[in-house]
Amino acid sequence: MIHIPYPVAGSIRVKKDGSTVDPNGWDEEIGKPAALTKTKGCGENRFVGVENYLEFWLEPGCVLNIEPKDSIMAKVRMNWTLAEFYSDGGTTRFVDRLAASLGIASHRVKVVAIYEGSTVVDFEIESEEPAPVATTDANGDPISAEDQAAALLAAQ
Repeated sequence: MIHIPYPVAGSIRVKKDGSTVDPNGWDEEIGKPAALTKTKGCGENRFVGVENYLEFWLEPGCVLNIEPKDSIMAKVRMNWTLAEFYSDGGTTRFVDRLAASLGIASHRVKVVAIYEGSTVVDFEIESEEPAPVATTDANGDPISAEDQAAALLAAQ
């Protein structure tokens, strides 16, 4: 397990073989993203806000990329206790309500930290990633770089 202090502002993603590895979900019992289980394979990860560190699981022969991602980082302070927040659905309900009010898919909202001071929720809203562009046509023949670029522009 790799543990890296990450005090800089910004949002990151962990990629394995070119695909994003989703971070561990929120664990209401410990009040932060779930600890690494080491059973999800190379790339399992979590970012712990407030404490500001990134953890990920790395195995021999596995190559991971840690890269910045486009997102909006925000914080909301609610006049609730933590107990009231969690008894009213906690992070799941917060994410669902925020996404519905913004008219976006809930998978784009990631809770980064929750702490007292009334109740403070740090979260990010990820940008939508463009649809993947095919590198081969229906017959399995390669598509030219120019046609791939045109398809990528059309998808945006």
